[in-house]
Amino acid sequence: MLGLRNNGGSRLHRGVAELADGLLQGRLDRREFLRSVSWLGVSAASASAFAASVLGAKEASAAVETPKRGGSLRFASVIQELSDPSTVAWIESSNLFRNSLEFLTRVDADNVTHPYLAESWEPSEDLKTWRFKLRQGITWSDGVPFTSADVAYTIKRWIAPDSKSSNKTSFASVQDVEIVGPHEVVLHLSRPMLALPQMLFAYTCPILPRDFDATGANWPKHPVGTGPYTMTHFAVGQGASFKRRADYWGTAPYLDEIHFIDLGADISAQVAALAAGQVDILYKLSIEQVDLVKRIPNAVLLTGSSAQTLCLRMQVDQKPFDDIRIRRAVQLSANNKQMLDLAYRGQGTVSQNDHVSPIQPEYFALPPMQRDVAQARALLKEAGYPDGIDIKLVLGNTQGRYEQDTAQVLQQNCREAGIRIALDVLPATEYWPIWNKVPFGVTYWAHRPLAVMTLDLAYRSGAAWNETHFNSPAFDAALDHASAILDPHERSKAMQAVEQILRDNAVMVQPYFPAPFTATAKNVHGYKLNPADYFDLFTVWLS
Repeated sequence: MLGLRNNGGSRLHRGVAELADGLLQGRLDRREFLRSVSWLGVSAASASAFAASVLGAKEASAAVETPKRGGSLRFASVIQELSDPSTVAWIESSNLFRNSLEFLTRVDADNVTHPYLAESWEPSEDLKTWRFKLRQGITWSDGVPFTSADVAYTIKRWIAPDSKSSNKTSFASVQDVEIVGPHEVVLHLSRPMLALPQMLFAYTCPILPRDFDATGANWPKHPVGTGPYTMTHFAVGQGASFKRRADYWGTAPYLDEIHFIDLGADISAQVAALAAGQVDILYKLSIEQVDLVKRIPNAVLLTGSSAQTLCLRMQVDQKPFDDIRIRRAVQLSANNKQMLDLAYRGQGTVSQNDHVSPIQPEYFALPPMQRDVAQARALLKEAGYPDGIDIKLVLGNTQGRYEQDTAQVLQQNCREAGIRIALDVLPATEYWPIWNKVPFGVTYWAHRPLAVMTLDLAYRSGAAWNETHFNSPAFDAALDHASAILDPHERSKAMQAVEQILRDNAVMVQPYFPAPFTATAKNVHGYKLNPADYFDLFTVWLS
């Protein structure tokens, strides 16, 4: 079809023709087209060429400096407990092991999916059978060949009855992983999963060696990987180091070594280290450090758009939040725009309490929620609290002080309705272990390229990270329906029901999507801010 081809040269899924027609007719823009056909296995090169021929535009090649090889990069990041990569709950940990462990697919900063350990994939017409062909000639860092047995072992481990991984929810529809040959596997699903290739790049999805459990199921103690770096040091709360492999199967990265340095959770201390030339790159900035970074002569500020967000969420089976009138009163009292403006200086996008971002392709714009303090008071009275109610909100400022600032604005908003919120602010290290256990808490949810990926983890009945304990068969069915639709515009229409059910059940105040920020030293080149905070350091070099 006009040069469109799959990564492995296999036949095209019939949905590719529908997407190509959408581009031709103007229903899809270039990014929607590239993202959608990549899920179906179409190579990025052929998709870009086709889009250029349709749109009459060619990629501009900007002049770039010649990268230099060598050097050690110093990365400021909290070093958390880490044993099983599939069970981590925070992205900081994944940014360590992704230097050594690799994934079947790779999603770039523009949310386009590319081959990685899998050189190609081919879905069935009903999107319930996915055939993955793996790259050949890859060896683990201990010299053992990488094969389909590693892939089958890893995925089966995710979905095992005793699995503690959030992947057990994400990949619950995987019924079987069939080994077809030493470098080919077939995934058999119980329902269509359009986003499967993109889901396989989630930070809990690195492929592990098939002897992972046999060697102790503790990756830092036995850091075997297929990636370009080998871990040489790991100490919780202190640091981690990686050294470049000489026998890496892919294109060799530029850096010789990467050192992750734990300077604590205080981002101001990390900024001070950047200013003093003690580190080269920060994991992320909070809004309160942005002005300071702008004044540092040797620093470069990076920003972009993201679906990352804060959820001030309530557990629907814990008193008093088991009464929907209480939850609705909290939600009706909230002024989401004020939270964005005061806590994050307006740097982001106001949300409508449905946890779907306008930058995600399936977003449906629900009518804006109207704040109604009088109705909130009436609901409290109806629920048996005519004189108001006292509740506690627990948080840990895991991403910065803006979490507490946001909670304080909500506290002021709710006071007008007679909802008296006491804030319990814990150190981040104390909040991490209990983030999903408190009845009313503040949770940072990371960006995911598709909203259905987040909703599946956070709100599906029985999901591993369903911190609200929300249980709605209607929501689950609506989410399944939307997840199986290929055309992004039609999928957006189906998302109306998903978003409405979630908002109507008032499980959270989800006020805004904050813009992401980070900073590097000026001698750091080749890094592009990823909306998911995934640090791909393979193309980074130092001058």
